[in-house]
Amino acid sequence: MSRRIPEEVIDDVRSQVNILDIVEQYVQMHRSGKNWFGLCPFHTEKTASFSVNEQKQIFNCFSCHRGGNVFKFIMDVENLSFPEAVIRVADIGSVSIDQAYIDGVSENDDWQDSNDNNSDLNIYKDYHREAAELYHHILVNTQLGEEALDYLHGRGLTDDLIEEFQLGYAPAKKLLLPFFDEHQPDYQKLRKSGLFVELKDGQLSDRFRERVMFPICNAAGQVIAFSGRLLHKNETQPKYLNSPETELFNKRDILFNFDKAKNAVRNEKSIILFEGFMDVLAAYRSGVKNGVASMGTSLTEQQVYSLARVSKKLSICYDGDQPGQDATKRALELLGSLNRFELSVISLPEKLDPDEYVGKYGEEKFYERVHSNLESELAFYLRYYEQGRNLDNEHDQLAYIDDVLKKLAQSNDPIERDLYLNRLAQRFNLDKAMLETQLTDLRSALQKRSNFQQQNKVQPKQAAVIKPSSQAPLHYSRIELAERLLLYRILHDHSAWLKVANIPEFSFVHENYQTIYLLAQGFFNEHQAYDSAAFLDFVQESSLQETIVSLEMSSYVGQASEQEINDCLKLILQASPLEEQIEDLKKQLARAKRMNDQDNVVELTVKLIELLQRKQAEISAI
Repeated sequence: MSRRIPEEVIDDVRSQVNILDIVEQYVQMHRSGKNWFGLCPFHTEKTASFSVNEQKQIFNCFSCHRGGNVFKFIMDVENLSFPEAVIRVADIGSVSIDQAYIDGVSENDDWQDSNDNNSDLNIYKDYHREAAELYHHILVNTQLGEEALDYLHGRGLTDDLIEEFQLGYAPAKKLLLPFFDEHQPDYQKLRKSGLFVELKDGQLSDRFRERVMFPICNAAGQVIAFSGRLLHKNETQPKYLNSPETELFNKRDILFNFDKAKNAVRNEKSIILFEGFMDVLAAYRSGVKNGVASMGTSLTEQQVYSLARVSKKLSICYDGDQPGQDATKRALELLGSLNRFELSVISLPEKLDPDEYVGKYGEEKFYERVHSNLESELAFYLRYYEQGRNLDNEHDQLAYIDDVLKKLAQSNDPIERDLYLNRLAQRFNLDKAMLETQLTDLRSALQKRSNFQQQNKVQPKQAAVIKPSSQAPLHYSRIELAERLLLYRILHDHSAWLKVANIPEFSFVHENYQTIYLLAQGFFNEHQAYDSAAFLDFVQESSLQETIVSLEMSSYVGQASEQEINDCLKLILQASPLEEQIEDLKKQLARAKRMNDQDNVVELTVKLIELLQRKQAEISAI
């Protein structure tokens, strides 16, 4: 029988974890004053506007206005329901929780998100999880998977590594569709899942067949797609076949092994970019666990922003052949233009790729090379520009020096520029002063071009990864400023709360503040003192949670004073619905007098007197 998670268990999980520790699993944070800041995981940005307040145990983004406590963060970043987020936070924070509650989350329909889109996403995740389990079972436990398992063993992958990455095999025989048929699935959802192809007659068929299967996970470690490698060469089929883009999967956003690498980054303080899945796996078995790979495409800005959230240092370890070096150059150009990282390159000899290097020289040698053979960005370019040139030839020499100086002109580090100017002068027996003059001219031209581009730049619309659920106004009216200050004070000061609570029929002007006020009454009936993180769970509604977080992140200082409370109340009461009713009655009364409607005049006068008496009672209560 399924069981709900009791409030005391939720409170216990929340109190035993530090929201900063949880957030740092997903975002690289740095301290500024009393708060911590990082790049928001919910939208694409270049300047950190995402903050965490450890004291209040809340997060807030000043750009997209998302905010909440630790459970809300996990709900949003991993697309989980509230109880699923409680279980996930407990898992990340190593907080023990009764297995019955964990089982209850998956069994109890009440836990399901009411949002249809989120429910569909959860169904698609379930499909992928079950498919991954089936493919893995076929690989390691059946005769159908023996050849694929031998292939992986031959590539140096151990059983433990195969288990950890849940590698699998999709045989030639169609097995996935019959497997799902046993559960009587929704065929429309199967069509949209990306796991099947639709035939001409409308029937579904397994998308992946005769392929070694690599599960692709999101940042939370949930399987959302697959990449399948052909086991046997087939000229009519691509070597690697990826899942199509779906509601779950956008290949421009996803990096293979990012879910595991972001945890390793906390120890290594850097992340390594590889070209392929097998390179990541070869590095992983060599002890290099902070590696990721793009999805068979060039690196994208979205992927760069994901990497920037977890590390300031990035190394590129692509193949040593010419295509790999060209890809390294393209990646450096993109990364350099976004100015996010301290960049380096890990070069491999003999045109080897990382997987080949590990196979030839062993895991220890690869580990040593990754940690001791880091090449600066400029050092890579000096080596890259040499390729295909005969530097004994004057024409090639001049072209090489010109390329190097243009690259040096982009460096803002004077020590680095001086170092490489010395190397150029010594290598080609040139006058350093002459090189410096040419470099100065190049930097000046570069600056002028940059200034011109900035002046004439059309600002593109920034596409958010996740649309913010609301956009708070940048400026508040005097009434709303008074409401916000009063609401903050009464939540944090019990004497201020009692003063307002004793005003007959008091209400805030704006509905969101009034709703929070009413919810606070229920919260204080169950809790002795105000706690912002606990109150956010009590409120539940996302838009109200964001309003509360914006209040908590405001710069209200000191204790509430009686004069401050009174001033706020007067402003609010003057703009209250009661005041509007009084003004409306006055207009009706004037109209009735003009029309000489005495009966209506008497009736309206009585109503007006009643409202004026209520208004006076409210003012007297201040």
